[in-house]
Amino acid sequence: MAAVPDALGAVSALSALVCAVTAVLAWRHRRATPAATALAATMAGTTAWALTALAARSGIGTDAQALAALVGLAAVHTVCGGTHVLYRSVADPSYRVPRPHAAVFLVVCGSLLLAAALNPHELFFTDVHVEGDPPRVVGGLGPLFWVHTAWSYAVSACGLAPLLRARKRAPRVLRTQISFLLVGACLPTAGNVLSLTSPQWLGEGSAPVDLTPLFFVAAGLVDAAAILRGGLLQVVPVARAQVLETLADAVVVVDGGGRVVDVNPAGRDLVRRVHPHLPAELVGLPALDVLGHDVHGAVTGDLRRTVELLPGLHVDVRVTPLTDGRGRPLGHVVAAHDVSDAVRSAQRLHEQLGVIERLRAELQEESLRDPLTGLHNRRHLDTALVTALAQADGHGLPLSVLLLDVDRFKSVNDEHGHGTGDELLRALAGVLGREVRSGDTVARYGGEEFVVLLPGADPAGSLRRAEQLRAACARVSVPLPVPTGARGSGAPGYDADGTPERLHRTVSVGVATYPADGVDAASLLAAADRALYAAKAAGRDRVVAAGA
Repeated sequence: MAAVPDALGAVSALSALVCAVTAVLAWRHRRATPAATALAATMAGTTAWALTALAARSGIGTDAQALAALVGLAAVHTVCGGTHVLYRSVADPSYRVPRPHAAVFLVVCGSLLLAAALNPHELFFTDVHVEGDPPRVVGGLGPLFWVHTAWSYAVSACGLAPLLRARKRAPRVLRTQISFLLVGACLPTAGNVLSLTSPQWLGEGSAPVDLTPLFFVAAGLVDAAAILRGGLLQVVPVARAQVLETLADAVVVVDGGGRVVDVNPAGRDLVRRVHPHLPAELVGLPALDVLGHDVHGAVTGDLRRTVELLPGLHVDVRVTPLTDGRGRPLGHVVAAHDVSDAVRSAQRLHEQLGVIERLRAELQEESLRDPLTGLHNRRHLDTALVTALAQADGHGLPLSVLLLDVDRFKSVNDEHGHGTGDELLRALAGVLGREVRSGDTVARYGGEEFVVLLPGADPAGSLRRAEQLRAACARVSVPLPVPTGARGSGAPGYDADGTPERLHRTVSVGVATYPADGVDAASLLAAADRALYAAKAAGRDRVVAAGA
């Protein structure tokens, strides 16, 4: 091969190299999106196209030049088909080439290549001859060549139209990617049009000079920049219109620099609700301004949290890091799911559990209370006495037990009815409850008997306390029932001066102290009971200590 490359040949070689590198870069992303495979095919076709242009200027034999021309035409069809699929795949990531379309494309392209090879009646090339030194095959362009050209541009244009429409509605990150593709498409097209319309402008005789490889240098650099710097094919949304746009969750995409590069409709609605002062276009704004401190904290720290954006508006924030094929960080996807209903349900459940707990505590307390007097009942007393004895034993302190009994209570029920008796018991219980100290325990022991536990009280102190309680109870009185129609002085239920009569009753008290009078609950209560009977026997309305 005679290798005497001129300046245009050098450019063709450079075009082939740049396009080949771009094809390799695109092929490495083929698993990320179908657009990568289409871009790789397009760049491979342009590599072959540039090489055929180089071969035509390298002094090869005339037969080889004819073969190179056919390879170049096949490369043109590959480029046009590849750009068509590339544009459609970027515009719609779910796009797949329909089999009928692929069949039509292959039949038409095959037919045109066959016509170029056979060139019947000079329909594809006209006046084909050899001239120059080294010899070059030159000729004019026949009608089928222009059919081939029109077909190639039509295939590319059918893919370009959806891409232009997609750019209008695409978010900024996709608009940038699409712009790269459009610039890359315009450069070689301009070169090809220039070559076809001005074949004589470089002074090459009657041979048309293909300037397209020159412009493919720039196109290859643009596409390479799109891959390496613009992020083309790194984050191509999969069926974005069907998935991201229709998600009920708010989605915000943040780049590595902390700026918003994409927001779905639900995300825009949520941001407008929380930050109505922000401008209409959210893309490009700092993520901190759009997300707020609470949500932005999930990006810079925790990857999941629940945040209250507004009173009553709770969202569950999840952050997913974005990386490229080499694991390098690209940004984050922030998804926010409205969990306000769940939070309100949880709050109601918590409140209901609180009510249930209060009711349970009240029921438990009521189970330990005497329903008539409101004092603790014997069930509670049994537990409290055992606990008090254990504490007294552990600290070496005394514990006194007072057992009180209402004197002549049976006569109250017999003479005035059980209602009056109940009223008297409630009045006495009220006095006992008010008179005991904090830490003391007072309980209804049964019938008309009451028990008071005095932790820390020695025999002398317990006698003083018992006397105070006895005196307080002696001052208690309750009104007697007045017969219907009775009024005034001397009437039943009234005394001589016309005042309603009241009922008074005293109490007798038995006192026992731990450990002198008993070392356990049963023995201590038995000692207090014996002292109580001694007080009754001594005339009632008095205090008697066990062992006295």
